[in-house]
Parts: sequence; structure tokens; C-alpha cells
Amino acid sequence: MHIALIYNVRHVKAGLGKQAQEEAEFDEPETIAAVHEAIVQNGYTCTDIETNEEAYGKLKELKKSIDLVFNFSEGLRGEMRESQMPAILEMLGIPYTHSGALAQAIALDKSLTKKVWLYHGLPTPKCVSIGPKDKPYVEGLTFPVIVKPNSEGSSKGVFNDNLVTGPGTLVAKIRATRAACGNGVIVEEYMPGREFTVSVMGNPGVGKGVYILPIVEINFDVYPKDMGKFESFEAKWFLESTLTSPHDIYICPAQLPRSVQMMIETMCIKAFLALGCRDIARIDLRMDAQGKPHLLEINTIPGMIGDPNVVTYYPAAARAAGWDYNRMVGQIITHARERLGI
Repeated sequence: MHIALIYNVRHVKAGLGKQAQEEAEFDEPETIAAVHEAIVQNGYTCTDIETNEEAYGKLKELKKSIDLVFNFSEGLRGEMRESQMPAILEMLGIPYTHSGALAQAIALDKSLTKKVWLYHGLPTPKCVSIGPKDKPYVEGLTFPVIVKPNSEGSSKGVFNDNLVTGPGTLVAKIRATRAACGNGVIVEEYMPGREFTVSVMGNPGVGKGVYILPIVEINFDVYPKDMGKFESFEAKWFLESTLTSPHDIYICPAQLPRSVQMMIETMCIKAFLALGCRDIARIDLRMDAQGKPHLLEINTIPGMIGDPNVVTYYPAAARAAGWDYNRMVGQIITHARERLGI
């Protein structure tokens, strides 16, 4: 069986420079190589295709020989970039892993994702959405709040000072975040409790159905006193390098009462299904002051860094489930094949 791996590769190291920020969601060459090798180790042949302006032509040329695409692509630009390659693959009639074009487009839009979840009765922090040209006006929220780019991932544009404790600096932070990221923002009430990230796997009605890997908790005990207790860009990309063991930054499996664990698992499966996700997604949650979990956002193409010494949460959950890297990658392919009947 011939699989094409499509991806975006990072050309510079993570940092605050312009190109580093533009490529914050892209993957290191070593990660692409690790995913490729895992596909091969699962018994498939694999062709690598970078997501650039030549990708359509390459896919069209190889269409008759490709049985499945492993979609690891973040897309190139725009508010629906993660749906670009799924839409191209659907136009070419090539089956692929991960969620479809519509789910990818919705999931990248934090405000729209929240609206879908709220329609389905799922809890998510109260927020105000402010478009690229809208007046930076916020009403009805309780401080502190977090200012986030509406259509970014990997904590891009969410720095330590994006946690705003009062109205005095809010407008300036909204304007600065919009200018830096080039799109709208959401201003979201800050949940002061524990934070979790949950890997959801599978598809309804086939194979194992939809299920949850061991829950990961962010370990705020290792955060410096001057760092906000949330996954800011500084925490995600720089903090782990200062720790004796980078894996101290999380706890997996999270230590939770069985009733709370079941509540989180049920909520995440409902959130996954509400958006029409497929094969895999990773969902972030936080607890409010009363310990009630709320959905924050969803990542339909979770990272899979191959280096076990670097923190990445889907591999962490997979290791806690007893999977090695090859099985972790292969499981996504298995779920896609079950769904597609191939």
C-alpha cells in the first residue's frame, strides 16, 4: 500500500523572529523523517510531498499510485489554511487521514468552534470575538481575561502578558495581537483551575469507535513565579529547556477522581463528534474555580515530535497507553483505513 505524507517543514528554529512566528505551527525536518519512517515500519511505502504551491501538481501526477495520504499539513496561509490540502485531496479523489476540510476549517476558528460546542450544550469559557477591523470593544466579561489570535495554534501570539487583569491594558493588547498575527482575536475569561489536554482517537461505528488516550495535565508547579499559569508561547517553546527533565512540565496519566475523568472523557468525545472530526484530535480544557472543566480549543493535526526527550502531548499520551512511536503513527492510519474501508 502506497501512502503519501504531506507536511509543512520548519526552516528556522522556534523563536520570536518574523519567519519563526510564521512557521510556528510547522514541523522540524527530524519530525517529518520520524513520521515517514514510522509509516514505513508499519509496512507501507511512503512518498513525501511538502505543502507548497507545487503540491497540487505532484499529487495530481501521483494520483493513480497513491492509496492514502497521511495529512500532516498545516497549509500555507489564510484563515482556513488547514483545510487547503483536504479540499485539494477531495477534488482529486484521493483518500486521506485526519479530519475533513469542513472540520479543519471550523476547528482553526476558535470563535466558531465555541459556537458549535455551545449549540451542543458543551461548556466553554465565555468570550468576545473581535474581527480584524472591528472596534476593540469588550463587554460582559469578568477579569482576568486572555487575549488570543482567533485562527492560530501552537500558542502563536499568546504570550505571558496576554493574560490581562484589568481594563487599562486590554485595548492595547487586542491591537498588538491583531497586528502581530494579522487576523481577529478572541478575549476569553480566564479559568483559574487545572489544565488538561486530551487525545481523542477513532471514528463512530467502526473499529473501536471513538475513545480517549490517558489524559495529560499541565504541571504548573514547575512554572516560574513570574510566568502565568497557562500555556503561553514562552512556556510552550522555552520553559522546558530550563528544566532538569523536560517531561516534568506535564503529568500523564492525570490524577483525577474517576467521576471527573469520566466527565472529561465524555465531554471530549462529544466535542470531537460535534465538529465532525475524524481519526484523531487533541482537545485542551481548563477547570474553573469550582473545579468544573471547560473546553478551550481543539487541534485536529496534533504534533508528533519523534524525539522522546522533547515534550509533545499526543506522543506522551500514547506512551502512557503503552504505544511506541510506530504504533502511534500506525494507529491513525488504521483508523482512517477502517473509516474508508480500504
